[in-house]
Amino acid sequence: MLEGIRLEKTEVRTATVSDVPIIAHIINEAWKSAYAGIVPQPVLGALSDEKKAAQLRIGLQRYPTMRYYLLEADGMPLGAASLHPTRDVDLPDAAEFSFFYFLPGVWRRGYGTILLHYLIHEAEERGYRQICCWVLEENKRAVAFYESQGMLRDGKLQTVSIGKDLTAVRYVMDLPFKE
Repeated sequence: MLEGIRLEKTEVRTATVSDVPIIAHIINEAWKSAYAGIVPQPVLGALSDEKKAAQLRIGLQRYPTMRYYLLEADGMPLGAASLHPTRDVDLPDAAEFSFFYFLPGVWRRGYGTILLHYLIHEAEERGYRQICCWVLEENKRAVAFYESQGMLRDGKLQTVSIGKDLTAVRYVMDLPFKE
C-alpha cells in the first residue's frame, strides 16, 4: 500500500482515546509481519483490531501515567508507541515503552529513529534516568534497530507465552539526568 510513496512532513503527537483504533491496527499489522515464523500462525491469524483496541483503552484507564504516541507523515498514521514508568523494580528511575510498531510498508525509512528519539526526549523531560523496552530475542530486526540506536542488552531475560514460550530480552539506554 505505501510502497514507493515518499512522505515528507513527519510529526509525532500524543495520541488520544479516539486514536486507539488506528493504534490497534498498526500494532496488529506489525505483529503479522514482524512475528511471522516466531509467533505461531494461529495466534497471528486470530489478531483482532477490536480486541487490541479494547486492551489499549484499558491500559490508558488503568495506568494514568501511560501515554500513547502516533507518528504521522503527511497526516497519515504510520507508527505508534507507548511510554510509561517501567514496572521493573530493578530500574526505579526508568521509562519503558511497551509497544513500538510501524505499518510494515514503511519499515526501514527512518521513521523508527524519529519516534524513538521523540520517546527519549519525552523520558528526559519527565526526569527519567533510563529508557527501556523488552524485545523478543528472535525478532532480529527489532534487536538490530535498538542496538543501532545505542540501546544495550542488560542481561535481563523473561519468558513470555504467545502461543508458545519465547524469550524476551531487555534493552536499556541511560539518559542525561536533569536536576
